[in-house]
Amino acid sequence: MKSSLHASSLGRDKPIGLRVAAFRDYFLNKKINVTICAGRNDGSMEAPYFIFITMPPFCGFMNFLQRKKIILDIRDGWSIAQETGYGGNVKPKPFKAWLTRKIEWFLIRRSCLTITCTPGLQKHLERVSGKKVVLIPNGISEQRLSLINELKSGVRKKKSDRLIFVCAGQFSEYGVDKVNKLLSVINERYGIHETEIRLIGSSAQHNQWVTDYYSNISNGRGVVNILPRMNEADLYKSMLEADFGLSIVRDPGYEFGTKVYDYIALGLPVVNYFDEPNNFTDYFDACLDVGFGRNHEVPEIRRSVLIEKGLKDIEF
Repeated sequence: MKSSLHASSLGRDKPIGLRVAAFRDYFLNKKINVTICAGRNDGSMEAPYFIFITMPPFCGFMNFLQRKKIILDIRDGWSIAQETGYGGNVKPKPFKAWLTRKIEWFLIRRSCLTITCTPGLQKHLERVSGKKVVLIPNGISEQRLSLINELKSGVRKKKSDRLIFVCAGQFSEYGVDKVNKLLSVINERYGIHETEIRLIGSSAQHNQWVTDYYSNISNGRGVVNILPRMNEADLYKSMLEADFGLSIVRDPGYEFGTKVYDYIALGLPVVNYFDEPNNFTDYFDACLDVGFGRNHEVPEIRRSVLIEKGLKDIEF
């Protein structure tokens, strides 16, 4: 038995590649005969076998028209995003949403197992398909956890009283109105201190306005620094200097945002800018700076454990 991975299609150092690599390792350890691909199959495996397809990208539909056993991993709310306009960021597309729901129905009904990564997506896809969908959140790899723990041991206690809030990845690209709300919450909750908003790898063009806006609402006590993309070690070193993590969630009904698991591993509370509970806050309630008190359990973040737990009752 063997598992193969088309790494060139997935990108080893990107979130999709890291997630798929963890599934590959699981199948290898369990001696489950699986070809893992992003929409294509090399045809080199002996039957019986499974094909693991992760979406997006939404491709490889020909696999679903053939008599093959497909394990489908859906990481994006394709139809629900079109229906809601990606959390209100763009104009909703009801016809496309209807059409993609039909496609989702077909893909899930054709697959022998469907996996997704958030409770909101799980409920949505089960409602669309009428089939059970397994929840396996993204989590974080053991390699990254080891790196974080190694870096933590070398971190010195900061001397400044300035509070640092860090966002790794896109920021106002996910919604200007959401950033306005988040910055207002930070100012109201922590404005008694001098503060720094540290954006790492965010677009300087799309986020330059944040600098003046935050300076104005904080009466000059808050600054915004937009830093370039960094390698993994330097990124985590910079994040370890922070006091809080920031995550802009386009639609908390079905998304978890980016880097939340990294923030948890780094020991950074995530700033809660929501007015009321939702799927995101329910899941991460114990990790928020101010929670709603609906969940006091810190979620499991180790990706390999999440996969093992999610698939423990599945027969291959």
